[in-house]
Amino acid sequence: MPQSERERALLLRLTRDSGRLFAPWRALDIRRFGRVMMHSVLVGAAAGGTACLFFYALEWTEYLLQGLLAGHYPIKPDGEVHVTPHPVGHVMERTWVLPLLTTAGGALCGLLVQLFAPEAGGPGSDAYIEAVHQRSGNIPGRVPVVKMLASLVTIGTGGSAGREGPAMQTCAGLGAVISRWLKLSEQERRILVVAGAAAGTGAIFRTPLGSALYAVEVLYRDDFESDAIVPAIIASVTGYSIFTTVYGPGHLFGTADSYVFNPFALPLYAVMALGVSLFGIAFVSLRDALGKYVFVKLRARLPRWSVPALGGAALGVMALLVPEALGTGYGLVQGAIDGEGWIPDAGGYWLLWGLAAAKMLSTCLTIGSGGSGGEFGPALVVGGLAGGGFGMLFASIIPEAVPQPGAFALVGMGTLFGGIAHTPVSSLIMVCEMTGSYDLLVPLMLAEGVAFLLLRRVRLFRAQVDTKVESPAHRARHTIDVLESIQVKDVYVAGLHLPEVAPDAKLHQVLEKISAAAHPGLAVKDERGELAGLISLDVVQGLISDHEQRMLMDLTVAADVMMAPQIVALDQNLHQVLHAFLVSKMSVLPVIDPAKSNGSGSKFVGLITQEFVTREYERAVAQRLLQREDLRLNGAALDEG
Repeated sequence: MPQSERERALLLRLTRDSGRLFAPWRALDIRRFGRVMMHSVLVGAAAGGTACLFFYALEWTEYLLQGLLAGHYPIKPDGEVHVTPHPVGHVMERTWVLPLLTTAGGALCGLLVQLFAPEAGGPGSDAYIEAVHQRSGNIPGRVPVVKMLASLVTIGTGGSAGREGPAMQTCAGLGAVISRWLKLSEQERRILVVAGAAAGTGAIFRTPLGSALYAVEVLYRDDFESDAIVPAIIASVTGYSIFTTVYGPGHLFGTADSYVFNPFALPLYAVMALGVSLFGIAFVSLRDALGKYVFVKLRARLPRWSVPALGGAALGVMALLVPEALGTGYGLVQGAIDGEGWIPDAGGYWLLWGLAAAKMLSTCLTIGSGGSGGEFGPALVVGGLAGGGFGMLFASIIPEAVPQPGAFALVGMGTLFGGIAHTPVSSLIMVCEMTGSYDLLVPLMLAEGVAFLLLRRVRLFRAQVDTKVESPAHRARHTIDVLESIQVKDVYVAGLHLPEVAPDAKLHQVLEKISAAAHPGLAVKDERGELAGLISLDVVQGLISDHEQRMLMDLTVAADVMMAPQIVALDQNLHQVLHAFLVSKMSVLPVIDPAKSNGSGSKFVGLITQEFVTREYERAVAQRLLQREDLRLNGAALDEG
C-alpha cells in the first residue's frame, strides 16, 4: 500500500475511534443547559434584589408608621433580620392612632390598585396562579411596582397579611417582564414566571428548596408543574443567595436545640391535625362569608378604593382590643414555640386559640376588603397558634408524653397551610427550613397527611386547578386538545339505536332487554317518546349482585335505576363526549343531529361508544407523534446542513 494510502487509512481509523470516544459528550445538551441556566439565574438575581429592597422598605415603613406614630412595636421572631432600631420586647403606646393608621393604609392601597393596577389588590398567590393558567404567563409590567407599593402601605400600616404573596406576585411579574424582553416562547414565559415566584418566596422566607417546590405545587390541587422544577430551584437558590449575602444567613424562627422523637406521641399529632383542620375550615369559610355577604355588596355601592379603607378601619378598631392581630404575626408563633411568659401556664391554650381566631378575622378584614398582602403568612400563624394550643393542652393532660409542647406549634404551621392550600410536600419542607430543624419531620408527615385528606373540599386559592389536564395552559399539550379537534360526526355509527324501555318496566324486564341487545345500555322513554334517562348494565348488575336485592326485582322499575339523560350532537367534540360518558357512567350514548332534531328521542341518528373515542384518540396521538418526529428529523437535517 502506498505511503499516502496508509496514512489516509490510519487517519480515518483515528477519526472513527475519536468519534466513539467523544460520543457521550455530544449527548450532553449544552445548548439547553446554558439557556435554562442563564434565564433562571437572571430571574433569580432580579427577584433576589427585589426581595431585598421590599424587605428593607417594609421594615422601615413599619418602624416609622406603626412604631414612631402609634408606638406599636409588634413581637418579632427570633430569627428575624433587624434593619431598624426596633425595641426588644412588646411595646404599646398611643394605641388610639392605630385605627387612623390602618384606615389611611387601606385607602391609599385602594387608590393605588384602582388607579394603576387592579390585579395588584388582594392576595398575590391567586393572581400568580391565574397568570400561569389563564394568561399564558402574561403579567403587565406595572403590576410588580404597584404590588410592592400597595403591600408596603397595607402591611406597613398594620394590615394583617403576609409578605410572601406580594413577593411571589412581584417577582413572578419580573419573570414575565424578562421573558418578554428576551422574546421567549409562551411555554418559556410561563416557566420564568414560576421561577420568579419561587425566587421571591425563597428569598423573603430564606427557604430555597421549599419555595421552589411551593411555586410548582401551589398551581394544582393534585399535580405540579414538572417542567418548571429545575428553573424554579436554580432561581430560588440565586435569589436566596443574594438575600442572605445582604442580610446574612439564618432561619425565621428560633427553636430548641433538638426535638426528641417519641412514636407514642404520634396519635396526639394526628388529633392535633384534626383540630387544626377545623381552624383551617373556619379560616376559609370566614373569608368566603365576609367576601360574599359584606365586601362584594360594599363594592357594588361604594367606590372600590374605599372598601379597603373600611376594612382597615374595622381592623384598627379590633386592634384596640387585640393589637396582636396586626401585622404578620410571626412573633406570636415564636411565643407559642418557646412558651413565652405572656402565655399563662394554666389555660394558656385558650389564649393561643383566641389569638388564632383573632388572626383569622383580622386577615379576612385586610385581604378580603382588597388590601394587598399574602394569605400564606397568616395561615402559618393561625396554624402555629392552634397547634401550640393543642400542645399546651396535651402537656397539661399527659405531661410525660409531651415534654416539648412548642413542637406542636411548629407542626401546626405546616399542617394548616398544607391542608387548605393542598401543598403538603412544599409546606413540610418550608417549615423545616424556616426553623432549621428536621427533627419533627415524621410528625409533620403524619399531620400533613391527615390534614390533606380531611381538607380535600376546602380551597384557599380559588384560581388553583386540580390537574394539568384542566389547565388551559396545557391544553395544547395534553389529551383535551386532541379530543377537541375531533367531532362526533367523524366517529359515530349511523343508524344504530339503543333498545328502549318504559319508565315503569320491571327490573327483570330491563335485564332481559339488555341481554338481548348488542350494547350494554338502554334508553328510557316516556309516554311522549322523549328520552327520560339512560340505564347502564354495570349499574343494574351492581344493584342485583346481592341475594337480598334479587328478591326486590319485581318491586324495582326502570325509573328507579335510570340516570339523567346524556345526549351528544354531531357537531360536538370528543372532549365533550368524554365528559358525557363520565357523568352518565354509560359506555354508549345516543347521537342527535342538531340541524334536524329538537332533542326528542325520535330524532336519534346513531350511537357513539367509548371504544370509538379511545380508538380515535390513539390514532390522532400517533399521527401527531409522527408529525413531531418528522419535524425533529427535518430540524436535525437542517442543523447538520
